[in-house]
Amino acid sequence: MGSATPPRVLVVEDEFMVRDMIVFELKMAGFEVLEAASAEDALALLPDAGGIDLLFTDIRLPGMDGWKLAENIRGRHRQVPILYASGYVDRVDPLPHSNFLQKPYTPSQVLQAAANLGIKLPDAS
Repeated sequence: MGSATPPRVLVVEDEFMVRDMIVFELKMAGFEVLEAASAEDALALLPDAGGIDLLFTDIRLPGMDGWKLAENIRGRHRQVPILYASGYVDRVDPLPHSNFLQKPYTPSQVLQAAANLGIKLPDAS
């Protein structure tokens, strides 16, 4: 058995129930998860959290939206994959190496979208 560290995902979602479900499913799949209810809270986590392997962000957030958050994080971590989610499709022009999920989505769709961005799913054993 290797001692590889699990992929680290930053989940940014202002709806507590949705965020809680995503965080739970990602942790159950073996990911290390950081969570924030706003873009500003997410950015405040990054200096202490070090690098992330995936940004999962809602597009409609209070304050800074998910598009601006992604641009800001890409300014710091150029290669980080981004998974956008929204129940409203008013704009779909994600950055390169990103994907979009339409709400509502299932936990398996989240995991598949992460895998499609090259995030290796941890062994569930």
